Amino acid sequence: MTSARTTPSASREATLFPALYVHVPYCVRKCEYCAFNSAAGRSRAEQERYVSALLRETNTMLTQHGHTVSSIYIGGGTPTELEPAEFRRLLQGIGSMVERGHLREWTVEANPGTLTGDHVEALCSAGVDRVSMGVQSMDPERLSKLGRVHSVEDVRESVAVLRKAGIQRINLDLIYGQPWQSKEDWLQDLERLLELEPEHLSAYALQFEEGTPFFEALRQGRMSVCPEETVRRMFALACERLNKAGFHLYEISNFSREGQESVHNLNYWRNLEYYGLGAGAWGRIGKRRTRNVNSPTRYIEAIEAGTRPVEEEDILGPREDWMECLTSGLRTAEGVSLQELDQRTGFNTAGRCKEILTDLTRARLLHEDSENLRLTHDGLWLLDSILLKLFEAWPKV
Repeated sequence: MTSARTTPSASREATLFPALYVHVPYCVRKCEYCAFNSAAGRSRAEQERYVSALLRETNTMLTQHGHTVSSIYIGGGTPTELEPAEFRRLLQGIGSMVERGHLREWTVEANPGTLTGDHVEALCSAGVDRVSMGVQSMDPERLSKLGRVHSVEDVRESVAVLRKAGIQRINLDLIYGQPWQSKEDWLQDLERLLELEPEHLSAYALQFEEGTPFFEALRQGRMSVCPEETVRRMFALACERLNKAGFHLYEISNFSREGQESVHNLNYWRNLEYYGLGAGAWGRIGKRRTRNVNSPTRYIEAIEAGTRPVEEEDILGPREDWMECLTSGLRTAEGVSLQELDQRTGFNTAGRCKEILTDLTRARLLHEDSENLRLTHDGLWLLDSILLKLFEAWPKV
């Protein structure tokens, strides 16, 4: 297993301007493990109104703050659950509002079961250059247990269609740590996905989020948790196998080929500015963090009434900013720049956390690096407990 490292291609030039996130909360069916803000069975009429509301909010936001963005990410939910005509209208509308001189990347999420030729044509004509697909497994039985609506063949066909259309960057997501999944099963999923030659692969450990059917099944004893040691071994196996295949781990759940890191997600992990548009979307401009209302209906009504759809709004102080920089930045191979962190928050991290950092380095959880805080692979696995120790260093008021 290789150690975490920085990559020249993950240049900070990519995030000099805010990122733009657009949320589409519609799905064919809600997956039983999913805690994202999404809903199934909504009418086409509502979806048409929702797209109109999104475009109106986008225009308002960019007019107020500027039309130059570093990246665009349309996620969900399932954006390709939109009818092709509405999907095209959304992409063309957003593309017409953005100043593209500094646009480094445009990503759209898709599910293999809902991606049609018309969707792909709309992606290409709008200038989308990265597609991220939620595969989750390459085994029919495991797909069924996860509640996915697509087949393994759907995945292969979708990748082939995207390649033929000229999409050069494809992200494929997998879930490991499933209660019914062995280490051999996990390696099989990885091998089958590698056959599709993606540029980027995300591997997420299954979480039992409160409010999901999986969480309720766990609470009632109808489902068990995969042993932590098994999950940790699956993570190590992914690092080993993907490194051998030419991928590097650049964030705790994300692997890419050299130069294929997600520009948009690097913006989040560096705790930089981003616009959040749509129902339930989070945004951050300066020290102001906002969240829109979760309900698509309430979101549409607010936009149509000419009011802000914001439900939460916070002004982040130095302590909150410091904590968020560590929480997001320590997930990555590049880590957190001590100089930038201290200039941003006014807190002498190396001085105030000296004893903690020394202990973490001796325990081989933190790399010896005087300029950056960078966790080792073992440190990444213990991220939550490490953060708690660091947070204790900030003086309590």
